[in-house]
Formats: sequence, C-alpha cells, structure tokens
Amino acid sequence: MLKKMHKPAALMMLSLALFAAGCSAGNGASGSTANDTPAKNTPAADTAPAASTAAAVDILKIAGSNNGYPSPFAFSASGPFGYLRNSFIFDTLTWKDDKGVIPWLAKSWDVTDNGLTYTFKLEENVKWHDGQAFTADDVVFSFNYYKTYPFNWNGDISQIKSVDKVNDLTVVFHLNNKYAPFLSDLVGIVPIIPKHVWEKVTKPAEYRDDAALVGTGPYKLKKYDSATGQYLFAANEQFFKGQVMVKEVAFVAASNKLLALQNGEIDETYTSSYADVQTAEKAGFKTIKSEPTGSVVRISFNLDHPKLGDKRLRQALAYALNREEISSKITGGKPMVGSAGVVPTDSPWYNKNVKQYPYDPAQAEKILDELGYKKNANGVREDLKLSVMTSSTMPDATMMKEMLKKVGIELNLVQLDAAAFATALGENKYDIALTGHIGASGDPDYLRLWFSGKAANMWSSRGKSLQLEEFHKLAEQQMQELDEGKRHEIVNKMQDVLAEELPTLVLYHRPFYDIHKAEVFDKFKNTFGGIADGMPLWENKVYFINVKK
Repeated sequence: MLKKMHKPAALMMLSLALFAAGCSAGNGASGSTANDTPAKNTPAADTAPAASTAAAVDILKIAGSNNGYPSPFAFSASGPFGYLRNSFIFDTLTWKDDKGVIPWLAKSWDVTDNGLTYTFKLEENVKWHDGQAFTADDVVFSFNYYKTYPFNWNGDISQIKSVDKVNDLTVVFHLNNKYAPFLSDLVGIVPIIPKHVWEKVTKPAEYRDDAALVGTGPYKLKKYDSATGQYLFAANEQFFKGQVMVKEVAFVAASNKLLALQNGEIDETYTSSYADVQTAEKAGFKTIKSEPTGSVVRISFNLDHPKLGDKRLRQALAYALNREEISSKITGGKPMVGSAGVVPTDSPWYNKNVKQYPYDPAQAEKILDELGYKKNANGVREDLKLSVMTSSTMPDATMMKEMLKKVGIELNLVQLDAAAFATALGENKYDIALTGHIGASGDPDYLRLWFSGKAANMWSSRGKSLQLEEFHKLAEQQMQELDEGKRHEIVNKMQDVLAEELPTLVLYHRPFYDIHKAEVFDKFKNTFGGIADGMPLWENKVYFINVKK
C-alpha cells in the first residue's frame, strides 16, 4: 500500500577563509528558527511558498574563492562551496528552502508503509541546458553511474537497492533498508546528470568538455578563472521552476571582505567574527546570523595513541580547557561552549541531559594524579607530553597550550600545510588534531557518517578509528527509524556515548553571519536544516528564483 507523502503542487568552513583547517558539510545547516522540532525530512505543507517580489537584479557579486571546476566530479570537496557552485548548474529531486524539504525535479512522491519504496513524479517539460529533454532515464542513469563513479560530495547511495523507470516522468527507488534522511540527505543532495552526456565518459573527474556543465539548473557557467578562483554564472532563461531574478552571479576573490563591500567590489559575504558584524552594521549593511549554528570547532583524539586511548585522560583534558573563554575570545560574540555529545546546543536534536565537562582544573588535576602522571619540581608532568596538530595558525591552539600548562601538561604546537595535515589524519600520525567544519545543524545522520569515516570531507570524517560497537549499533538504528520521537531517543543515546567516550571534544560551536547590501539584493534567508546536508550558508539558489505558483 502506498502512503501519500506529498500531493502534486508546484512548490517551489565552509572552506573557511578564516579557517584554513577547512570545514565540511558532514550531514546536517541552519534553520530559520531553533526550537525543539527537528528539521523535517518530508516536504513542506501542500501550499506553494510565496513567490519573490524582488525586482530583477542584473548582477550579484559574492565573496568567493577557488573551489574547483564545478562538474559533479571535479569540484573541491574540502568544503561546501564547491558543492554550492555545482548546485547552481545541476538540480536534485528535492531541495530546501527556509521551511524545509521542497519538491524540485520531482514534483511529488509517495512512499510505501514499510518505508522501502519511493515513487517520484517528475516535472514536465524540463530541458537540459543543451535543449534536450530531461526524463526518467536521466534519473535512473545518474544513480547507476554514481555507483561506479562516486559523486564528489555526500549522499549515501549505498542505501539504494535499485532505481527503476515506470514511464518518462515516473521513477521508483527501492531501498535496502529504511533510511530516515532519504529525502533531505540523499535525493536532496545527489544531482541528476544527463545520460546523453555522461554515458560514454569513463574518466569523469578529468572530463572538461563544455558538455560536462550541462545541467537543468537555474544557471550556466559563463566564466571560470582557475588562477583567481572567480566564477561568473548567467541565468538559464528557460529554467523550469520560474524566472531567475538574479541574472548573473559572480563569485569574486576578496582579501579584505569588509573593505570590498564598502568599495562596491562585492555585495555579500560571510564572517564568523562578531566584531565584523558590528562594524558592518554601523556601516549600514544588513546581517543575518546562522540559526541553528551548524558549525563545530573541535579537537580529535588519536584513539590509537598509547596514552590518549584511555578515555580518562581525554576527560581530564576536557575539564582542563576553559572552552567558554576560548569561544568568547575567538568569536567575539556570546560564547557557545561545545557539547560533549557533538550536536550543537541550539540544534533541535541536542540532548539536553547529555554529560558535559565544565571548566574544572581541580578535577582535571585529580584525574591526572590518579592516572599516575605526577608533577616534577617545576610542576610539569614529564611523562605526559602531547602535541596538537593544526593546518593553519589557530589562536585556539595557543590558548589550549596555556590552559593545559596550568595542570602540568606540556602541549607542543605542530602546524602543517593542508595536504600534510590530511595525510597525518589519515595515517593516524598525530596526538590531537584541531579542526573546524560545518554540517551539524540538519539531520543527525551526520554523526553516523563522521564516526564511520564515510563523510565526504576529510576533516569531518576523521573517526575511522572509533571502535565503539554500541555507538555504531545506535547509528544504524536511528538511520532506519522513521518515527521521529523514537529516533530522537536513539540520537540522544548516541550523544551519551560520545560524551562518555570523548573520541572528539567540541571546543565551541561557531555561528556564521551573512553580511550584504540590502539595496542590491535582500532575499537571503537561513535554509531550514541547512542547504543540502547542513550548510549554514546563504547561497541557496531557491532565493534567486521567482518560483511559479
């Protein structure tokens, strides 16, 4: 029996410049509100969103950087911006706006009662950029092709058993098991590619023919300068969802973003510094705070380390770090101390009862003494010398060094370039690694991906050595639990395990702020559950379109 999920209706680090350690959209980003209701995996209500009333904008200039060639196989996976550039060109079956999951290339869908079969009705009269018709054949081809040539971002297609064509405008997905975030974090992430272009391509990562950028999306790539990392996208005037209101979108390299805004070189940017927000608002710019935060700055422990493999030492380090002070000094805004359960405290999935580690140097000293790490005459625990590895100059690490010194621990700072940092992570050649990334404000399945090493981004996926059978059992259970209340209970238990075992310690959750010229374009919003799998950013293509009723 089919259970109706949505009636037909025409609804419509980030690779951080400030954080060279990189950021990731693991799985999860920012909603328009933060409350106790989780971001829905089902479509928004059966009412069409209000169409944009904004007048057409000739060009919108956004601060950017080089994120690679924007085909589905060649963009940079070191942060979310490569994916976002790709999403301007290529579409997915579902997408997100400020209310949650919405129809996109699929105009409606049904799901069977057992949650194993989804039937999608596709939009009619959709054309690829080269004029050929989009059909169910392209959908079937795309997911089969990705099994051989993986898409360059997240989207766990291993959950899919098969994709079958019913007719030119209907496809059926059969899943291996129930998968709660299917609509948001699988068919809402993985782009559909044209069969007639890719069926003969055997080296997709190297493919640079003009056809490599043929999509159905609202934009076509007009210019890309790999040397400067600048992009220019031009509107697809035949876009099936409605009129593209912003005619051109330029991503412009800007070393000083606020100065570039003031000089008219760009119209929109982002920052993680509250001081920048205050400066921008005084200068007359409009700002938006990401809600929920969706970002984590954390230390990962090498669990194969002969000393750090003991969770009591990891817990002692947590008590020794004044994370509120670190957060306050680094972000400049209201401190948001990291949760020991990883999920940000403003997320609807946050476990309010999870174990935490308040700043308590006396407790840290007590545990260290019990572990046998005695101080010498100079107050140094000579048998406990540790290193923290970073991929950029991070003041967080310097502050950690001084705080740990107070409890007798010498912390050596090791700074590597991004490539060496990634290699060391992959080979477990570190004690403690400091990194930051996003993707923690949407669907909580990112916890499963992060700690099983399946996330696309190398910084978020460090967790391959996490050997916790209880955690992975819970991770599989939450993934397959379609009852939202029961799923909350399982995710709470996952956070309890992480908080007790501390394979990673989140120092703080860092909000991002959009800064833009409202007189140029004022339709930026937070995307509920984050763009795709949790990007608390504002470059959501849906806001650039006057979506048809």
